[in-house]
Amino acid sequence: MAKQNKQLSNLVIFTPNIDHGGVEKNLFLLSNFLSKRFTNISLITFNHTDKKYFDKKINFITPNILGNFKNRILKNFVCTILLTKLILSRKKTLILSFNSNLYATFLAKIFRTKIIIRINASHKLWATNFFKKKIFEFFFKLPDAVIVNSIDLKKEIDKKFKINSKCILNPLNKKKILKIKKNNLKLFNVNRKVFKILFLGRLVDQKDPFTFLESIKRIEKKFKFKALIVGSGYMKKNILKYIKENSLEKKIKQIDFTSKGIQYLNQCDLFVLTSKFEGLPNVLLEAQFLKKYIISSNCPTGPREILLGGKAGDLIKINDPELFSKKIINYYLNRKNKIYKRKIQLGFKSLYRYDFKTNCEKYYNLINKTF
Repeated sequence: MAKQNKQLSNLVIFTPNIDHGGVEKNLFLLSNFLSKRFTNISLITFNHTDKKYFDKKINFITPNILGNFKNRILKNFVCTILLTKLILSRKKTLILSFNSNLYATFLAKIFRTKIIIRINASHKLWATNFFKKKIFEFFFKLPDAVIVNSIDLKKEIDKKFKINSKCILNPLNKKKILKIKKNNLKLFNVNRKVFKILFLGRLVDQKDPFTFLESIKRIEKKFKFKALIVGSGYMKKNILKYIKENSLEKKIKQIDFTSKGIQYLNQCDLFVLTSKFEGLPNVLLEAQFLKKYIISSNCPTGPREILLGGKAGDLIKINDPELFSKKIINYYLNRKNKIYKRKIQLGFKSLYRYDFKTNCEKYYNLINKTF
């Protein structure tokens, strides 16, 4: 069966929007893994410039439209047309949808095509009202399989939408992290003695960067440190405004998204995540692998699961800068304590759950079974 799928069947990865976050890291890793297993594999996206991240064996399909369009509805519509043309030109196709799942599912049902969709974040992020919840409740029963990336997310999704999703944890590519982390430059522009605090993520409401900013403001005179915000997004202007208005230029620096964010993570002393919602944040796995201490919001879903209920880091309620600042100070003062070292080591040892090959194979096996 596997051999037949590899040679004769067509796998189409549908991802109109590529935002360069944790979801996209999984997209790149998984697509390139599957390209070694399937001869006929295509990827449909609106993002022309991202071809460099994918294996050359993948048939990279984008619209013949120049320019950077931010309208997601337009991107979804155009990519849906491309998907329609592809389905009509091939006899046997399976769609693996990474985002815009409603568009892909609707199309798959019209043309009686197999489809697997992937949900990567808590429903509280996207099913924001009663009407949307009902729509998703109907559509989530239509795909041949629904994949989620954390145990807590599975519990949440299954209960809310009355489905039986498949949990496949994020594949962590340790070799790639080790390759990227090497950099002899002082990325924080400070010497080793200065305590370095990092926020790494998109500058959007979901990641709640202002809780991080307010936490830093509360500790600015407590000890010598340097805070760095690495990421891009629509909140950037307001973040820079906050830093200037509160005279925090010497304490906090912001730089735009970089594909080598792991290098900053490797050089920090403390990693802080303040998200309101997640799925299974890759950045926490990367921080654990690099043996960094983590202070994270206890948001749905992912951080509690990754940090073993607080045994492998600190978990704090959402939007509580006062408590975040206290935990930061406490770690700074006691960071040589064996308790913190044990938490870091426990997190590192727990990463076997996210083994790259094991979890990629689970995707491959589910695809083969669905074909």
